[in-house]
Amino acid sequence: MRHYTAPAEGPTTQAVRRISMLFERELFDGYTAEQFAAADMPELSAAFREFAEQLPPGALGELPASATALFLGAWGRMHGLVALEVFGHTSFIGDHQAEIFRVEMQNLYQDIRKRLPATGDA
Repeated sequence: MRHYTAPAEGPTTQAVRRISMLFERELFDGYTAEQFAAADMPELSAAFREFAEQLPPGALGELPASATALFLGAWGRMHGLVALEVFGHTSFIGDHQAEIFRVEMQNLYQDIRKRLPATGDA
């Protein structure tokens, strides 16, 4: 449904929050605000930074704008691969679908790590 909005406390919204928290933890645990501030990424608009600062806890509200942008990009990459598989667009690679997903998730993880300075490098 094009204009459907899931109920704020419905089961699908709660499920998205749970998986989001796991994904956020795997991507960003151990990074500091200084490392996020020094992320190697394009300049974010003032409007997006303000929007990100207003997000509630449990909805990426604990992350600075740079981490929120990285998170949403990573989520999109992961979701895109899942959607391709679900709708049969990767069926031509047969048994190699899991390998492609694994490799892309490793690439995604490494891409984020390259953008965030190591401790003390901020």
